[in-house]
Amino acid sequence: MSKYIRRARPSLQKFVELVRCQTPGDYRPNKAILPGLLQRTCQGYPKLDALLRIANEGARIDLIRPLPKQDGFPRNHPSAVERINVLRRNIRKEQDLWRCLVVDADIITIWPEIFISPFGVVDKGEGDPSTTGMVIHDLSSPDGESVNHLTDRSTVTDVTFEHCSSIAREISKCTRQNPGADVKVMAGDIASAYRNACTHSACVFACAGHIPEDNAIIIDLSAAFGWAGSAGTYSVLGGAVAFIHGSSTDAAHPDGYYNYHWVDDHVNVTADIGSCCADVERSLRFAMAAVMGPSAVNEDKFSPWCTRQKVLGLIFDTSPATVAMPASKITKARNMIANALQSDKLSRSKFRSLLGSLRHVATCIRPARSFLQRLREGEQRLHRYANVRISPPMRDDLLWWRYILHNPLLNGVPLCYFYALPEPDFTVFTDSSDEGICALVPALRLALTYRFSAAEIQLIRDLKRGADNGFDINYRELLACAFAVQAWGEVWQAACSRGRPTHIHIRVDNISAIT
Repeated sequence: MSKYIRRARPSLQKFVELVRCQTPGDYRPNKAILPGLLQRTCQGYPKLDALLRIANEGARIDLIRPLPKQDGFPRNHPSAVERINVLRRNIRKEQDLWRCLVVDADIITIWPEIFISPFGVVDKGEGDPSTTGMVIHDLSSPDGESVNHLTDRSTVTDVTFEHCSSIAREISKCTRQNPGADVKVMAGDIASAYRNACTHSACVFACAGHIPEDNAIIIDLSAAFGWAGSAGTYSVLGGAVAFIHGSSTDAAHPDGYYNYHWVDDHVNVTADIGSCCADVERSLRFAMAAVMGPSAVNEDKFSPWCTRQKVLGLIFDTSPATVAMPASKITKARNMIANALQSDKLSRSKFRSLLGSLRHVATCIRPARSFLQRLREGEQRLHRYANVRISPPMRDDLLWWRYILHNPLLNGVPLCYFYALPEPDFTVFTDSSDEGICALVPALRLALTYRFSAAEIQLIRDLKRGADNGFDINYRELLACAFAVQAWGEVWQAACSRGRPTHIHIRVDNISAIT
C-alpha cells in the first residue's frame, strides 16, 4: 500500500475513496448501510435526515478553524507503550476489516495534512489487562489545539439516552399486566457499534495516530472512539434501530415493542407468553440488520431470555422485583474508596474512575447521591495533567461511601425504589432553634423534643461570635432528623411489613441543610 502511494501519489481523500469503492454514483462509505431501505423503514424517525447523510457520505468532522501544523509526531500515552501488544492487536483487527489504513510513517510527506493524535489503552471489562484492552484515540490532545477542541459542536448531534430506570418501570408494568406469567429480560448488542459509522473521506486526515515502534501511521476511517462527535453520530444509528424495533407491533404489544437502548446495548422486556419472547427478539435482529447490515448483530452478546439478567452493569431480577449491583463492582468501588482514603491526592484518571464507580452505586441507593456533591467539586477543577487534592470534607464523604458500600441494600433494591420513590409510609416533621429540636409524626401521634444542654447553647453563642465549631443551624436541623430515626426507627419498621424497605419522608424547613 505504501509503495503504491509513493508511486501514484494520490490525495488522501481520493485514496480513501478508492479503498472504499466510492464512486460518484454510489458514494456510500459503508456498503452495508442501504439508504433506500432506511428511507422506507425509518419514516417518522426524528433524525432521519442525519441518518441518511451518514449512510450516503459518512460523518463529517467540521472544524471551527484549521488544525495547527505539527513539527513532529506526538508521543503516545504510557499505557499504549506499556501495552503495545494490545494496541497492535486492535489496530490489526481494524485493518483487516478495512476500518483503518496502516502506512509507513514517511507517507506523511505525501499527505502533510494528516494530524497525529496520541493513542492510549484502557482496561476493558474484567479481561486480563496484559492481553486485552480498549484503544482510545486521544483526540483531545494537545489542549486547546486538538481535534476535539476545534470540532464545531454546533454540527454535532446531541446525545439523548433514557435513564436505565425505564427498564425497572417496564418490568413492573409487565408484572401488573400479566399476573402469574414470568417476566423476562434480554439484551442485544451491536457489533463494533461506533465503527459502523464511517468518517467522510474528506475528514479522515483529522483521525490519525503513530506507532513509532513500527514506524507506522494509522488513519482511522470510522468514527473514532475518542472523537467528540462519535457518541452523537452513533446515537443516530442506534436510535434508528430502536425506532424500527419500537414501531413493530403484535397482538400482545399493540403500541409497539419496548425499545430501550443505551449506546450499543438494546434491552427487551416482555412477559413469557406464547411466542412473545421470540417475536420481540426477531424484531430487534431485523432492526439491527436493516440499519447497519447483517454483520451488525453481535451473536456473542445476544443474551438468552431470563428472569435474572445483567444489563448496563446492573442485575435485574424480575421474580423478586429487585435491582442489584454485581459483587465484582462493589468490590472494585470499595478498593477505590480505600485507596482514595489513603491518598492526599488523586490523578485525573483515577478521580474520574472513582466518580464513575460511585455514580453507578448511586443508581441503586438514592440517598447516596447527596454524598457525591462535594466530591464533584473536585471534578470541576480537573485539567489533563492536574491532580485532585482530597480535602477534609471530601474525605468525610468518602467515609460515608465506605459505609454505604457495605450496605446490604446493594444486594437487591426493590424496583419501586429504583425508578421512583413510592408513597411514604410515614411523614416526619422536624424543626430546630437556638434552644432545642423537635419532631412530629402525626399519623402515629408521636412527638419528640430535646432541649439543648448548657454546653450546647454555649456552642451556639460562640458560633454567632464567629467561632467555627460546626454547631450551626444546618447541623441542628439534621440532628433533629437523626434523633427521630434513633427514637422511632424500630416503631416504623414494626408498623410496615410490605416486603420492601420502610419509606420515611422527613420534612425539613431549611433547604440549605439538605443541599
